[in-house]
Order: sequence, then C-alpha cells, then structure tokens
Amino acid sequence: MYKSDDAEKIYYSLFKKKIPEAIQYHFNNISKEIDNNYPQDKVRKYYEVIRTVHDLEALELTARHLKKMPVLTEKFKVMIYLAETIPGNYDVFINETPKRFSVYVSMVLSAVRSMFKITKGLIISLVKKL
Repeated sequence: MYKSDDAEKIYYSLFKKKIPEAIQYHFNNISKEIDNNYPQDKVRKYYEVIRTVHDLEALELTARHLKKMPVLTEKFKVMIYLAETIPGNYDVFINETPKRFSVYVSMVLSAVRSMFKITKGLIISLVKKL
C-alpha cells in the first residue's frame, strides 16, 4: 500500500499516535481528489508546508480562520471525519465526564490551548509568508 507523509503527519499532529492503515488508505484516495480540485501552486504550497512545519495543527487552525491554505484545511477536515470512525478515538471525540466543575475546567483549558495554537499558527504563517 502507498503511504503518504501528509496522512501520517496530519494524523500524528491531531492524535499523537500512528495512523491506522484503514484511515491511511481512505485518506490517500480522498487526498488525490482534493489535490485535483485545486490549482497546482496551492497544492505545491501544501506539500511544502507538510515537509517544513512542525505544528500543523496550529497552522491549520489559523489558516481556517484566515481562509488561507484551503488544501490544508480540507485535508484536516477529511482526517477528522475518518478518525471519528475508529472506535479507539472515541474518548477524543466524546466527553462523558459527569461532573460540572471538571467540564468547566476542561472548557477553559481547551480555550486557552486554542488561543495558544492560533497565536503560534499566526507566527508560523508570517514566518512562512503564507
């Protein structure tokens, strides 16, 4: 089976673990379609970013809000959709914590993390001149 670096890097940036083969297979097929839907300069820029940027999650979050790098944001969306189908990712997507206080703490920490990632993504996008 063909392995793509972008699938592995995107999955790892989101879940900090190795990508399952089933997700990799489906992502690769969809990824080829996405590449065909965009101009080659945008696709080239995407693969350059995949090779050179360490924190893809931060860059994608910023790119989504700035409406830049549509190839990156679309591939992240596809990866999330595919990852939701794996039972091992259940805890990542579903929070069953019944206590109100822990839910509020989790929300605050998530908001702080998101602000950090957006700031980091802005810095990356300025450095990379995206």
